Amino acid sequence: MNESIEMGKLSRHSLHLIVLVHGFQGNCHDMRLIKNTISIINPACILLPSCANQEDTECDLTEMGKRLANEVKAFIKDWNDGSIFNRISFIGHSIGGLIIRASLQFLSEYSNKMWMYISLSSPHMGYIYSNSKLIGAGIWLLKTWKKSLCLEQLSLSDSKDLKECCLYKLSAMDGLNWFSHVFLVSSHQDSYAPYESTRVQLCDQAFTDSQ
Repeated sequence: MNESIEMGKLSRHSLHLIVLVHGFQGNCHDMRLIKNTISIINPACILLPSCANQEDTECDLTEMGKRLANEVKAFIKDWNDGSIFNRISFIGHSIGGLIIRASLQFLSEYSNKMWMYISLSSPHMGYIYSNSKLIGAGIWLLKTWKKSLCLEQLSLSDSKDLKECCLYKLSAMDGLNWFSHVFLVSSHQDSYAPYESTRVQLCDQAFTDSQ
């Protein structure tokens, strides 16, 4: 993202598309600070703040991934069928990082253009080892009251067979291996997503869990 290229000197095949994906119950405006910062640093980047899922982030992660993929495809088609982009990157906050991963199975035709993937506090391994009783209670309430399939998937309760759970299947899919750069950003101060989950690391509780 640090190429210093003046817009007036850009070749028609040198643009970099960066897709920004918001988190749970968010909208495209949540990513505006990141969008504005990137625009100032590098005018060679074309920014797409995704709005495909802002009306419903409670449904199946795979379905949200498909919506995002369709949005990206439509956007690329509007730019001369994508020939103007030589790089495609994604930045996702919270479950946005998982939605991006779920979308990649539908974007395989652009696999050779994938450049960078960044997730910001995305619970890649779910919420089953969350240390916050308040967050755990909130997830249970939303699962029960709003019938949130997404939160069922994040708590690995969408199937009795763990290998049939959405997150398990997602872990086996191609996609992240297409990117030249992958960054998983986490924070100890984040009280929502478990720290190890955002870094794809085993936590202490996992070693004593018989399952």
